Amino acid sequence: MIWDLSYSPLAEQDIREAASYYQDVAPNQVERFVRNVRTVTDGLREHPFASIPQPNGLRRHSVNAFPYSVWADIDEDAATILVVGVVHDRRDPSLIEERAQDLREGQ
Repeated sequence: MIWDLSYSPLAEQDIREAASYYQDVAPNQVERFVRNVRTVTDGLREHPFASIPQPNGLRRHSVNAFPYSVWADIDEDAATILVVGVVHDRRDPSLIEERAQDLREGQ
């Protein structure tokens, strides 16, 4: 079964900002970065439970060859996945915690 997947506006912004960063520092890596994020999200659609839920309830999936993680919320009842962030691994962890909390509060 292939699950439905969508991106939160903040996750879309994360991807744009990371791609812009790579455009500035390593333009030849932009396409590879976007492709690797897509590979992770495509894998999520086929295997949404491939990672262990984190304490915040989200699932974290590393982006191959880049120091980024895709953070996703799984709704098993609706068979949907919401990507809530594509965040650099050294970024302040409170960022994703806030997004998880906002998600739980229905914002």
